[in-house]
Amino acid sequence: MIVLNSPEYIQKLLGSTDTNYFGKGFFYKPFKPFWKDGLIASNGAKWKFRRSLMEKHMFSFKTVLSYMKIFNREGDTLVTEIGKHFSDGKEKAIDKLLFNAALESITQAGYGTSIADLKPLLSNPEFCLTHAVARVKEIVMTRMLKPWLYLDFIWNLHPMSKEEKILIECGRNLILAGLSNDAEQPLKNNGVGMHRELMVAGVSLEGIIEETITLVTAGYETTANTLHFLLFFLALHPKHQKICREEVDSLYDDVDLCPSGFIEFRALSKLKHLEMCFYETQRLLPTVFMIMRKIDIPLQLDDDLKLPAGSEMLVYIPGLHKNPKYFPDPDNFIPERFSPEQSKSWHPYAFIPFAAGPRKCVGYKFATMEILTFVAKLLRSYEWETTERFEDVVLLPHITTTPQTPMKFLFMKRDQQGNCE
Repeated sequence: MIVLNSPEYIQKLLGSTDTNYFGKGFFYKPFKPFWKDGLIASNGAKWKFRRSLMEKHMFSFKTVLSYMKIFNREGDTLVTEIGKHFSDGKEKAIDKLLFNAALESITQAGYGTSIADLKPLLSNPEFCLTHAVARVKEIVMTRMLKPWLYLDFIWNLHPMSKEEKILIECGRNLILAGLSNDAEQPLKNNGVGMHRELMVAGVSLEGIIEETITLVTAGYETTANTLHFLLFFLALHPKHQKICREEVDSLYDDVDLCPSGFIEFRALSKLKHLEMCFYETQRLLPTVFMIMRKIDIPLQLDDDLKLPAGSEMLVYIPGLHKNPKYFPDPDNFIPERFSPEQSKSWHPYAFIPFAAGPRKCVGYKFATMEILTFVAKLLRSYEWETTERFEDVVLLPHITTTPQTPMKFLFMKRDQQGNCE
């Protein structure tokens, strides 16, 4: 395995449009039973065709704009749930609330319906997608860290392989329930219904299932974790939380940008400091912490450095994001480093929280808009703090950067004058 840590070399790999450099590394094999040949795992003509469909329909600029209705609605729901959660005034974890909000957002965007509407259609109504995804991560990591389990005949003897099959079947049933629900009633939650567009384009039922599972499982958990980390950093740094809140209060005072509490898309560009805090969170704690590729032809990195075909390539993003050449004092939370003045001289591949190049995360705009909207609504309604320390947080490499135990917060409601009640 060859690890790339230089932005210049990483650009040669990720920035290339040659599909001979698009192959996934061996680490992705344990994902195949779940994602099959979905967008993350596929390659070649199939990948190009489906990627173009996603960009044209679900993640086009016009379509993403329409999701602001979902983000506002789910953001308001999150504000309400946070209020209930902290009604006793005690410090506690909020990870489940964040996961539910992120899951509802992507389900409504992709399906045009909510998880609650799908539950009655399932053969097992007790099935919980958030718990299932957490369990899938544990299964995949178990297989990743024990090379002998890459051999299918050995893996099939492992007790986890039986659980894997159950989870795959439950996920498939959830997708089929969504398709059945869509056939019986029109979209009602402002989603575009990704599966409709795939059907029209001639994608088979199996293809629709694998793309939907990929989108939901890979999309909601990464977004929720980033939101979790951003709220934590704002709790640790009340000065930055205060600046962000002042931006949000100014936004709410403008009836054109925020009519009746509805945050318009163009209003998000006014949240400059919040956006910098978001980027700094991704720099310090990128949710996706590594990217792997297997190259099918040699890769020329420098005049005297050529990597042979078949090489397994790894980009370790936390190492890249702490390069002191671009990020002085790299271990500290300094959002101002993302100001246009300070960031204009950076190499374009020095900061890649959503990856980069042709295979950059297709939903990066969706995730960014969702997180900024959610945090803006929370800033308007609450102040929050934590007694935990960043240096005490244990992070696990469970496919995504995952806290060993959820961080605890205390949210305090603000009154109409902006004071904590």
